[in-house]
Amino acid sequence: MYAFRWPEGNKSIVSLGSHGLNEWLYKTQVQNRIFAPTVLDYLNKKKSLKSTSYFSLIQYALELIDFYKTRYELDARFIQDKELANKDALINFIEHSSCDLIQRNMLLAIGRKLISIEFDFKKPINDSSTEKRMQDINHPAITTHIKELLRSGVKEKTVNSKYKMSYSLFLNWLNKTYVQFQNTSCNELPLSILTEEHLLEFKQYLLRLEKKGVYIKQTVSNCFYDIRFLLANLYKMGWLAKDITLDVTGIPYERYYYHELPTDDELRRFFHTIQVYSDHPILELAAFGLMLCLGLRIHEVANIRYKDVNIENRTLSVFGKNEKSAILPLPDPLLKYFQQLIANKGQDIHVFGDNNQSTIRSLRALYKLYSFVAGWNYPGGPHLLRHTFISRISEHSDCPPQLLMYLARHDRPENTAQYVHRNHKQLQIAINKIK
Repeated sequence: MYAFRWPEGNKSIVSLGSHGLNEWLYKTQVQNRIFAPTVLDYLNKKKSLKSTSYFSLIQYALELIDFYKTRYELDARFIQDKELANKDALINFIEHSSCDLIQRNMLLAIGRKLISIEFDFKKPINDSSTEKRMQDINHPAITTHIKELLRSGVKEKTVNSKYKMSYSLFLNWLNKTYVQFQNTSCNELPLSILTEEHLLEFKQYLLRLEKKGVYIKQTVSNCFYDIRFLLANLYKMGWLAKDITLDVTGIPYERYYYHELPTDDELRRFFHTIQVYSDHPILELAAFGLMLCLGLRIHEVANIRYKDVNIENRTLSVFGKNEKSAILPLPDPLLKYFQQLIANKGQDIHVFGDNNQSTIRSLRALYKLYSFVAGWNYPGGPHLLRHTFISRISEHSDCPPQLLMYLARHDRPENTAQYVHRNHKQLQIAINKIK
């Protein structure tokens, strides 16, 4: 269970909280990188923002400066208010960038002060061309399934760019292929009459597309997996009378991607950052500790209630994918955090926030911020901690494959294998042992 040395709580550490973190961000990311007085003044006045929002605002301000650096081939020191007052350039930046409400307010403030104009933000700046190209999915059964995906922590962007594409392809194929579906619109197809034969035919259709070069193997495999998962979930929710996916295998392809993983020192810096700069250090140490020490997925963390924590038995009940449950042992550091958190709390209350989607968004934003402050340069989000957990415990000689699968909460060893990563040095050491 102790795949890495947990940073012990140092009582001598004085927590600076989010205010201290915003000061650090301003000194290290703004000073000596942004020189336009209007932008500097605005960022200085916004230090009271939540740290994740302030970090996002600073990144957007740096994106603005980089735009002017590229456009006018200027050093950042020479990008002053005079350069930012170019109306056409500022409008061009707005049209080619995406922003949230807080970032938009900064642009409005710059426009009012330097150009004396109000920009038209009636159309969302981050309007996705993908959504425009994609047929809207309004099928009642699939809409219900999509709500389940979003509730479980799948990003809305992923739903729109990946899952809906698969669903649209499947519905259109049904509509054009079978007589019983041809007189019905895609959003009114009676999915309740689908059979295993329909699913097998769709599989063959995807394989033909791959053979013709329309899609690569990975695309057709992912698409078919999406549809199998959709139909299995529709059965669980009562939309289908039978689970037609049970005897239908997927389309295999090599799914393994090597991930560089953080070192012990980098992990300690990450959690030390939480200790120093978090307004709620115990809560956040527990949340990210569950991802690293038990390999929990972000939506599993968001779903934990106090009744799932058994302090006396030192265990945690986890409800994972497809509502599969598991009882996992709580390592000592996490046990101490939950002992502090659980006092005077109702059993049915969520530990990390009552709104799961809000909790997931917050944890993602905090991970992005803390990993940046810790000096990490790893792509992706907090799921990297799950990869780290599984890889680290797989290195222990007293952790056989069966135990590794149990702790990873996988049904098949090939799924667990996707999370096991060995760097070049480790592989070289292993090769040198061969005689």
